[in-house]
Amino acid sequence: MSAYKINIILLCLCYVTTTILSAKQSQQRPPAANQNYNNQKCSISEYTCVNGKCISLAQYCDNNDDCGDNSDEPRFCSHCNRTYYGNLGVTYHMELHRPKEDKTPFVCQLTFTAAGGIHGDIVQITLLNGFTVGKFVSFTHNGCQDAYLEFSEASRTPIGGMFCGQSWGPSVFYSETRSLVTTIRLNKLLRDQSGYNFDFRIAYKVLSKDESVVRYGGGIKSDIYENITKYDTHHYDNKQTTNRKSKFDNYHHENDDDESSEHDRSYMKSNWYDNSINLTSSSSIKSQMQRKYKKEKFQSSRNHTIDSTKYYLGDLIPGTYCSRIYSNCDKKACRLQSPNFPGMYPRNLTCYYAVRQHDVPPGKHALITVKQPKGNLVWIMAGSQNSIKNEKEKFKPRLQTWHECDFVQDYVTIYDGYTTRDPIVLKFCGGGQVIPETTSSGPELLVEFTTSPYGTFNNLQQDSNLLAFNGFQLEVEVTFVDIQSPTYTKSKRSCEFWIRGTGYGVLENPKHSVAPNTTCLYHLQGTEITSRTMDQLQVSLRRAGSMSSSTSRFKIWLSVLKFDYAPIYEGPMDENMLLQPLKEDCTGMLRIFDGQLREPPTCKDLDCHVYDRNDAQRMMRYGLNHTNVLARFCRGSIPRSCDHIVMNSNYTRPCTLQESFLSSNDYATLELKVTESTALRPLNFKINYEFVDFYQDGIPFDNDQGCNRKFVSSLIDQQMMEPITFRSIRNVFFFGRSGAINLNCIYRFEAQRGERVKIVVQRMMAGNRTCDTRVENDTQRSFCYGDNTAKLQIYERPWHDSVPFVRNCVCNSSSHSELPITYISNSRELEVHFSAINMTRHDDPDTLNFQATFEFIKSPFQSKCKDARRKLGSEGVINLNEAEFECRSKPWLIEPSTGKYLYINFRGFYISRYNPAVHLPINKSIGENDETTFNCPTNSRVIITTGESITITACPLSDDYSSRHTVEVFSAGWHQKSIFQRHEASPALSVEFLPDIYDYNEYTLTWVELSRRPLIAEGIEDCQFTCPELNACVNASIWCDGRVHCPSGYDESFIHCSRILRLPAEVLAVFCVLIILLCCVGLLYIHRKIKSHCQRSSVLQTRLKSLSSMDTAVFDEKDFIS
Repeated sequence: MSAYKINIILLCLCYVTTTILSAKQSQQRPPAANQNYNNQKCSISEYTCVNGKCISLAQYCDNNDDCGDNSDEPRFCSHCNRTYYGNLGVTYHMELHRPKEDKTPFVCQLTFTAAGGIHGDIVQITLLNGFTVGKFVSFTHNGCQDAYLEFSEASRTPIGGMFCGQSWGPSVFYSETRSLVTTIRLNKLLRDQSGYNFDFRIAYKVLSKDESVVRYGGGIKSDIYENITKYDTHHYDNKQTTNRKSKFDNYHHENDDDESSEHDRSYMKSNWYDNSINLTSSSSIKSQMQRKYKKEKFQSSRNHTIDSTKYYLGDLIPGTYCSRIYSNCDKKACRLQSPNFPGMYPRNLTCYYAVRQHDVPPGKHALITVKQPKGNLVWIMAGSQNSIKNEKEKFKPRLQTWHECDFVQDYVTIYDGYTTRDPIVLKFCGGGQVIPETTSSGPELLVEFTTSPYGTFNNLQQDSNLLAFNGFQLEVEVTFVDIQSPTYTKSKRSCEFWIRGTGYGVLENPKHSVAPNTTCLYHLQGTEITSRTMDQLQVSLRRAGSMSSSTSRFKIWLSVLKFDYAPIYEGPMDENMLLQPLKEDCTGMLRIFDGQLREPPTCKDLDCHVYDRNDAQRMMRYGLNHTNVLARFCRGSIPRSCDHIVMNSNYTRPCTLQESFLSSNDYATLELKVTESTALRPLNFKINYEFVDFYQDGIPFDNDQGCNRKFVSSLIDQQMMEPITFRSIRNVFFFGRSGAINLNCIYRFEAQRGERVKIVVQRMMAGNRTCDTRVENDTQRSFCYGDNTAKLQIYERPWHDSVPFVRNCVCNSSSHSELPITYISNSRELEVHFSAINMTRHDDPDTLNFQATFEFIKSPFQSKCKDARRKLGSEGVINLNEAEFECRSKPWLIEPSTGKYLYINFRGFYISRYNPAVHLPINKSIGENDETTFNCPTNSRVIITTGESITITACPLSDDYSSRHTVEVFSAGWHQKSIFQRHEASPALSVEFLPDIYDYNEYTLTWVELSRRPLIAEGIEDCQFTCPELNACVNASIWCDGRVHCPSGYDESFIHCSRILRLPAEVLAVFCVLIILLCCVGLLYIHRKIKSHCQRSSVLQTRLKSLSSMDTAVFDEKDFIS
């Protein structure tokens, strides 16, 4: 017969004997002396005396006449085999008398019940200081030989765990249900120098479930999770104490009355987690704690807020003592608690806590995390720390893991799954420190709590004045990650990730905890997407070459932003640890392989060549893997990184190739290898990866390694009748995200004779630049308005060896942009320029790109044009509207001599002028003046394009109009020349005439070569013919040629163009001398003539005077006579 069955039989015999004796003694009791208690009815928590008086059940058989008639002290009475109740707010004390040696073995069973309501919901039992039951020997084998104490729940199957030994401080038990059964067995009464092995003194009380906030949550939201309790070590002298606060509910109603307030002062509070205060005590710590407690208590009495959140403690699995199931903890405050938390947990126990997330949003994957940031909410009995030599560190509470828990064999095991066959992520015991976050790789997690068969009452081996909560309480969190992201493993047994595609992203460490001795492989492979092919193009290369100079279409670009491997877990780190130099520690490492790994390598070094017996190096590297290691990252050893990107600032410079790694082909592998669990030593890394697409449409320019491509009509299958799509380059190393500043890609299209090129721009994205594409109604040309630092321009070469001229500009495909843009060339060669300047790290192939189609179409009339429209010479005249029908769409190309510039003018007025170097406001209209377009008498237009891509649209007028309506255009470089310009713009000009079919007027355009006037006097002889209003030198051939070239007509003035003035200087000198002589002779002759004439007039005057005097006298006489 087993010992357990013997105990049951003895308990039954004792219970029957005690019941019979109690019945006989109650029948022989004398009548009550005082009749005042006859009408009083006692509660369930009280004992009814014979005289009717009510006393507490704990006062029965305590060797005191509490009834007054001695009816509570019958002969042979005992506390054993009775059920005890209590009232809220009252603490009851009980002591069992030590049996005599001849009365052993002694068996006693005490049942404590909380009857609900004022009788409480939970039972608390406190073993007072000096409590002794037997002698503790071992945790695992025959640990309680002479006596033991067993706790069990009345409504659950007993588990048979035993406690024994001596309690040096109050040890507290709390019931899980309403009834807690205590069984005491004393096999042998012994005595040594410290006393007897049996001293049973306890205090019990009942608690309300609503006030048990440590276990059930809710109530006052305060610092209760960071407090430890200091108990008085004196014996309880009073048999009954009211309004006492236990460890379980001493955080409520702190100011109910003076007695409770005085009692609260004995409970020292400490922010244990934040300040890392251990469970030891010293005078300095005590004084600091007392001052802090008084201050915090005064503030908390004014600032308490109510938190009604209740904990979800799971559903008890039927037939088990403590195993529970939790579900959907994303909507509940789930807590995993040890049995009888926060009191001492039972022995000989195994509990399973199964957590499962059923409700998962579509496209997400659930991960379950258990943690406890408050260290004093966890204390699981751990082994001795005698190996620690430092006395201050010896008794410091700390978290112990793995084999450190084998001494006591009380531990918590966390499985990455729902069964014990799944990988073990963490195994811990001890406490007093933060329980690190432990996360499952899926929606299921299992926590196992195991205790040894035997135990003692003391968790700490030093000072019993300070006591933390026993057992554990773990918080549960549920997080959701993208189901397609490489943040969790799909299999419990293998950690392997596959990333394929053509884009880019971020690789981070698994979001869940990784079990010890685990190797995770990240396979990165660049693969083509079927929608991103050039099957329509079908370029049948008639010569050797390929569409790309790279042997592999994709390469993998890896930039390590962060690598952090935590040190060996020893609790919270202090500043001194951070200042210590790091030593290389490769127990957790990350390696980057240039190629595919077929099996996880066993070598940890950078070079893992294998040598045979003859010291000959094998071809095999890293097992079956034919690959090289690009880098190895360990703690204290980081080869190359781009950590400045982690700052995530708009002004952070991008990663460059010197700070990152590039594979040699389309495959790369990352190996993450950990020896210890990442729950204890987190390994965090962050890597930017990108599948760099080296594919380009078309063929390169003469083995050009850049992004310039060309499409030749003779190399394309002529049966392809549909337009062919071409796109911008996808190689990120040409963009700002790789550190490039400027981008300029040219796509050239070469048609055959009798063909033209048709381009249709379908999409153009310019990143975060504010730009818009406008189409001019008169010419159907598109222009860029706003920030045009990123744009797509269509250029046309009028002749094969001429410079290209811009025809269209597209900068963004916003919602109101006029796309698609269509342009049909007037020549056989056309170029599309895709450019961007001053790029930032935000510019990449996804933000800067375009898509267009091209098509070589037949043009039979263009090949029949016989007009020579390529003009050379110092001057010329073009009749715009006198061209053959086949030549009307063909532009004029005017090219000056070397070092010369062009000046053209014609009758007309400006309609618009577009300069790409000047950013036009996005809200500005295309035309400079809308009235000019309205007043233009014809629908014909003249478009002049310079080598600087300046486009001028003008309305032509016939010669009948006044000369004040004149359009003047200078070639590129005349007005200003930038010293910072890398390539000098061509001074050639392109003139296009877009005629109206009903316009029969004649329009004349003249042009002339110009050169700059020298700045020094010695060069004046090289500038004999000038246009002063233009401040330019002109060719002598235009001087006095009968046509005005200078705006003021200076070249055709009489002074310069008279035939006499053109005679030689000698002749002109002779003529001048003759003219002077003739003038002198003439003057002399005139002088003589005048002199002779003057003499004749003086003689006549004398005669007239004389005659006049005679006539006067006669008259006087006549007058006198009369």
